[in-house]
Amino acid sequence: MKDGNIVQVGTPEEILMNPSNQYVERFVEDVDLSKVLTAEHVMKRAESIQLEKGPRVALQLMKERGISSVYVVNKQNKLLGALTADDATKAIEQKVGISDIMTTELLTVRPDIVLTDLFEKVSQAGVPVAVTDENERLKGIVVKGAVIGALAGNEEHINDLASKKIGEVN
Repeated sequence: MKDGNIVQVGTPEEILMNPSNQYVERFVEDVDLSKVLTAEHVMKRAESIQLEKGPRVALQLMKERGISSVYVVNKQNKLLGALTADDATKAIEQKVGISDIMTTELLTVRPDIVLTDLFEKVSQAGVPVAVTDENERLKGIVVKGAVIGALAGNEEHINDLASKKIGEVN
């Protein structure tokens, strides 16, 4: 509101990421993004594989996508663990299944955790932090670079976040 007139209406995230004019932009320029943005704002699509698939399939998926780990889920997309390329290679060599070698001790967070509470978890994780819903279904992953970019106010990253959230609203 400026001089009794409403300047912009929206969620805090929408106003922070897409200010309607210079007045709003100046008003929100010192807001701590880490206390407003959540895991949902910065999460990326998680590459996953069902437990029934073998380590060769997992390794092939990682090669195709240029990634070093995948998340293991059941048919309901419930997160069961993670498998690295090294683990998949070992499983092939040892002729064992994914469940015999996957990592089950993963850091997980809910989509609504704010970045300030997420930063330490992301910095400690060996694989990207998994974002799960209340039923432990995999929703996405949070990588260190996305959190750092958002906290740094990386304009390109903030614009990506704004278009992602605005696309969800429409």
